[in-house]
Amino acid sequence: MPSKSNSSLRRVGTVLLLGVVAGYGVRYVASRMAARPASGGPTSLIDWDQARKFALRVSQWEQAGIPERARRREQYERLVGRSEPLIAKYLNVQLPAPINRVYVVDRREWLEANFSSFAVVFKPIEELYERLGARQNSLGAALGTINGTIIGTQMGVLLGFLARRVLGQYDLSLLSPDPEIRGALYFVEPNIARVQTQLGLSDEDFRLWIALHEVTHVFEFEAYPWVRTYFNDLLRQFLGLLTDQLATAGGGLPQMLRRLVGGGASGAHWLERVLTPEQQRIFDQLQALMSLVEGYSNHIMNAIGEQLLPSFREIEARVEQRQQSKPLFEEIFNRVTGMDLKLAQYKQGEAFVNAVAAQKGVAFINRVWDRPEHLPTMDEIRSPQRWIARMGG
Repeated sequence: MPSKSNSSLRRVGTVLLLGVVAGYGVRYVASRMAARPASGGPTSLIDWDQARKFALRVSQWEQAGIPERARRREQYERLVGRSEPLIAKYLNVQLPAPINRVYVVDRREWLEANFSSFAVVFKPIEELYERLGARQNSLGAALGTINGTIIGTQMGVLLGFLARRVLGQYDLSLLSPDPEIRGALYFVEPNIARVQTQLGLSDEDFRLWIALHEVTHVFEFEAYPWVRTYFNDLLRQFLGLLTDQLATAGGGLPQMLRRLVGGGASGAHWLERVLTPEQQRIFDQLQALMSLVEGYSNHIMNAIGEQLLPSFREIEARVEQRQQSKPLFEEIFNRVTGMDLKLAQYKQGEAFVNAVAAQKGVAFINRVWDRPEHLPTMDEIRSPQRWIARMGG
């Protein structure tokens, strides 16, 4: 189960992971180009049909419907409405408009929404792949088809697994061409109902607990519009670096393997070791922002949760106990996909926010939302006193 309730940012981590994997798939095909064009058209980098097939199969969506969908939507809209003024008061900021994009979804619907987002994110790499694929011979085209099937399978398994775990998600419309589009709140009701029953929690209180966390993300990205722009710019830079690297002669699979093996003694996570230094720089900025966003949301949960929920501590304790008893398969999955790296950094983000707020007060920590220059680095998140000193505290 995701930290607190959210997996939207873990999904961003999945984008980065798949970006690296997909990028090296492009490089693999490029290394096998021949002089003469293939007789058929270019193959796709990602076999989206394969991805959907595996995602739906892994998600087991048919076994998890939504009884009384209309009643549940009214409930979530009401809970979002209760959360909004409390968060606005704590942050001393108002949203530009009331939250009105609230959706109650099943696993299949959540998957379709995320596949739409992923298609936008991967478009630049897909276009490069198609340009390279147009110059392949028949053998290269066949290898490209196999490559697309493999990456589609990987994406499908990743998203299918997440679809069974995610409870709530704030979708900030990654890389949307429309800068004015607002994010959407998704509540994956079958998963929420399952966890609520397993943990023996109150129907209303548990859903309010989830809504509070997700509404915090709305404030972080919509009350401070520059955050979304900054986030999208970093993501474009990361994918752009990957695309530029793959379009040149360097940066192929052998180089990646050398970085992976050679960096073993550093103690860095395997996902970080496969990145080039420039990719690592952007990756660190993305991780710092995601750690702050998730950590700040958890901080607000603790700060105002008890005002809203008499059972807040009970919910926290039972969720934490559930997180501590994850099955071995999930532990391995998190390690292989890099999600354990993100979860650890989200905890560091919460510790950073708590430490600054305890030492300097809420108004001081809220300065992180003033401008990009005020954002902490990963080093500062690990050592809050450095950020306090930089801010003149």
